Amino acid sequence: MQTRVSQELLKIITYARDEAMRTGDYCITTDHLLLGIIRHEDNDACRSLSALGVDLPELKRTVEGGLFRPSGIAYGEADRLTFSRGAQNTLNLCIVEATMAGADRIFSTHLLLAVAGSSGSISLGYLKAMGIDHAALSAYMKKNDLLRARKVEPESGAGAQHPVSILRIIGSPDKLVS
Repeated sequence: MQTRVSQELLKIITYARDEAMRTGDYCITTDHLLLGIIRHEDNDACRSLSALGVDLPELKRTVEGGLFRPSGIAYGEADRLTFSRGAQNTLNLCIVEATMAGADRIFSTHLLLAVAGSSGSISLGYLKAMGIDHAALSAYMKKNDLLRARKVEPESGAGAQHPVSILRIIGSPDKLVS
C-alpha cells in the first residue's frame, strides 16, 4: 500500500516553500514545515497545539525570529529551493506516522508528530520548553481520534487523479501546485 499525500498536506508543503522564500532561505527546513502548518491554520495539527496550550502566534514569531535573513527570495527562483536533510527526514517520518496509524493519506497531524520526532529545530526547542513532545502530542491525538484513517471526500485538483508520492515532493519542491 502506498501512503498518499493529502491535499491538506500538499497545501502545507506549498506554504512551507513560500515561508522559506519569505524568510530568505533556499533550503526548506523542518521549521518551515511547521510554519506551513501554522499558515494553513484550519487543520487538526493547529487545533492540537492550541488545545495543549500553545500560543500559535507566539510560536510563529519565535520560529521566524531564528529564520529571517536580510532579504526574501523572488518567486522566479522557486526552482532553486531544496529540502534540507532534516526536512527530508521529517517528511519521511510523517510516512511512518501515517502508516503506524493505518491512514492511507498523510495529514497535518502526521507531519506535526514527525516535527516533534525530529531534532535540531527552533520549533522543537519551543515545544519542549512548553512541555510538549512527541509522546504528549501522540497521546492527545490518539485520545481525540485524529490519527486513524479518515473517510474523505474525493479530492479535486492536481493530486486527485494520480496519488502523489512524498518522495516525488522531496525530489522536486519547485513542482508543487501553488
